[in-house]
Amino acid sequence: MMLRRPSRRHFLRASLGALALPLLDSLRADAASATPPKRIVLLYTPNGTNPDAWFPTPGASSTDFTLNSIHQPLAAYKDKLILLKGVNNAVGQDPDNNGGPHQRGIGGLFTGQMLGEGTFQDGCGSKAGWAAGRSIDQEVALLIGQDTLLASLELGVRCMDNDVQGRISYSGAGEPLPPINEPITTYERLFFRDTPAAPSDTLRAESIMAAVGDQFKALRPRLGQEDRVKLDEHLALVEDLERRMGLGQSDGGCAVPLPPPSDIDADSELTMPDISRMQLDLLAVAFACDLTRVASVQYSTGFNRIPYPWLDSPEEGHSLSHSGDSNTEAWAHLAARQQWHAQELAYLMDRLAAIPEGDGSVLDSTLILWGNEVAKGNTHSLDNIPYLMAGSAGGALATGQFLDLGGISNSRLLLTILKAYGFAGETFGHPDYADGGVIPGLLL
Repeated sequence: MMLRRPSRRHFLRASLGALALPLLDSLRADAASATPPKRIVLLYTPNGTNPDAWFPTPGASSTDFTLNSIHQPLAAYKDKLILLKGVNNAVGQDPDNNGGPHQRGIGGLFTGQMLGEGTFQDGCGSKAGWAAGRSIDQEVALLIGQDTLLASLELGVRCMDNDVQGRISYSGAGEPLPPINEPITTYERLFFRDTPAAPSDTLRAESIMAAVGDQFKALRPRLGQEDRVKLDEHLALVEDLERRMGLGQSDGGCAVPLPPPSDIDADSELTMPDISRMQLDLLAVAFACDLTRVASVQYSTGFNRIPYPWLDSPEEGHSLSHSGDSNTEAWAHLAARQQWHAQELAYLMDRLAAIPEGDGSVLDSTLILWGNEVAKGNTHSLDNIPYLMAGSAGGALATGQFLDLGGISNSRLLLTILKAYGFAGETFGHPDYADGGVIPGLLL
């Protein structure tokens, strides 16, 4: 992960300590002409979906559709969604590609590239190495990540496998970027980058809010009404995060140690919902403060040995996804899990929508691309990958649509998204599957 030299918009960090501020127009000399920066988030969930509960019911036009059960948590944002059918992971189907379907699927999901040779083994004995090219988040980071302290931020929720099935983001061929699974490590990365991080079991951190509270009180009268609201919401979010992560000061004024790892175990099925919300909240803070404009959020891996006990779904996800089509109970569990992921996406969108920016919110400048390494777990199909887009990347994309694209390569989808961020190339991904140009009807 690359660190960038602070730009002028970050000058307040130097005077107000470690806590990053949201972008406050009242304190920007160029506020009148400022255009909100674009942002992108890649979102991954594993092992396919329940197609009968995923794809919308089409109407008379692309803008006339009815959301299916999985996406009901996103109903309030229907006009900000783009749901796609008929997008194939074509490079993953190439007979000369290495590895098994889960490996090839996740490797090409956001890169459009084949896998190299390697020793990573899937459940069928196939072997592969890392993907052979950059993922679109890192391509976007080259375009819009140069002025932020972090070029990108890779977050995980129970992504513990150091394997090709456990990576979605690549800075280049054979260069995967591991996700951060522990919220406290994410917190340290965002707020304590200038000093070496101590081991999480011994780190003692004073509450940032306590350290800079007086300075914020002095700053507040200088702000306009909109920026006061933005600042108050930002501080409330950070205070809540500190409370949930055990940061703060004791009655005697001494720093309170972070809870031991067992108190908030990032690899526990019991804490997974809490870990998810903390990571999403930290991502919202990072975007609000313009610490980064590029991120990924990865839930589990292609191995996906995870039960979801808070949904009364105790079976490991990978085996559950291999259930036969006649096992209606298993497919209901899979739909419920995907609906939970849609709920987490809605939560992130709520957080971003609550951050004022320009004439709208941070959500208006953001695109979130949700993808999966296979279409359906029990067939390992790489046809009809369930991609969903949320947000317009600052008005660059025509949202509120359900499009059946008839079987195009996902490289064309990735290229179309890159064009929304100013990408100058005419193709993206493996050259054998990159022809056809951008997808009609998506770019404005």
